[in-house]
Amino acid sequence: MSPTPTHACIIIDDPLLREDYGFLNYRRLLTLMEKHNFFTTIAFIPVNYARTDRKIASLFRERKDRFGICVHGCDHTSGEFVATDPDYLNRKVKLATARMMEHEKRTGIPFDRVMVFPQGKFSNAALQALKRNGYLGAINTEATPVDGRIVSDLPFFLRHKPEDVTDSIHEPLFIVLHHDYFKNGYGRLTDFLDALNVKQKTIKWTSVGAALRQHASVGAPFPPLPSMGDDEFARMDLTGFEFYGWKENVRIRIRRYASEFRDNYLSRNDLLLKAARNILRLGQKP
Repeated sequence: MSPTPTHACIIIDDPLLREDYGFLNYRRLLTLMEKHNFFTTIAFIPVNYARTDRKIASLFRERKDRFGICVHGCDHTSGEFVATDPDYLNRKVKLATARMMEHEKRTGIPFDRVMVFPQGKFSNAALQALKRNGYLGAINTEATPVDGRIVSDLPFFLRHKPEDVTDSIHEPLFIVLHHDYFKNGYGRLTDFLDALNVKQKTIKWTSVGAALRQHASVGAPFPPLPSMGDDEFARMDLTGFEFYGWKENVRIRIRRYASEFRDNYLSRNDLLLKAARNILRLGQKP
């Protein structure tokens, strides 16, 4: 009998699907995935649904064996999924989902119905809102919701930094990175992956969606994702102005672009990067 495979995936948070984002270059990453055998899922921020580069979209469509995307919040604001109001969270998940569906419609890139919470903050009510909207599960860096312990029955999985991966971690194995992990090149990642592939000879690199489906019980189907043709989604204001009001929406957009400016330019200077982080913290709601 063949050994049971360990399903694994690298998850990179936040980046736009552009040729370069910060220290990340997608074509270089693809070359390394082929050489060192791994799979990368981008935790994609739904508010960026209209900003994907056409050439990189083509790369993702052509190389579904190496690239995937999942859902990373809705606007990537601090604590956007710590609310406990079921109706509010249901509407926010629907907005995030509608944006991802529009992104798929525009680019042809399918997305996994898997949520990665921004800053790792969430509530049990958020987990239930995901289940209500047909999500496969949630992947997070923390296992403690703001309202105590997890009581939702939505599949929930932890992810780990490369330095925290040990033999005792169970499958599926999800490894979290950000673009700045590549600040000094890709060698640190490829050395880690080469050693992991040698140690875990049964490892199978795949998307987060495929890993969650494999982990699910046989014969337990996931609920279907509503199609973009559904009136509820077709009527949604994807810009967010209707959902938040114009003042809050403008604040969200300013912070989003400031974060990208930090990642793409200020991250190359440590002093400027520290100053930018302090400014962004001041711009967050308490």
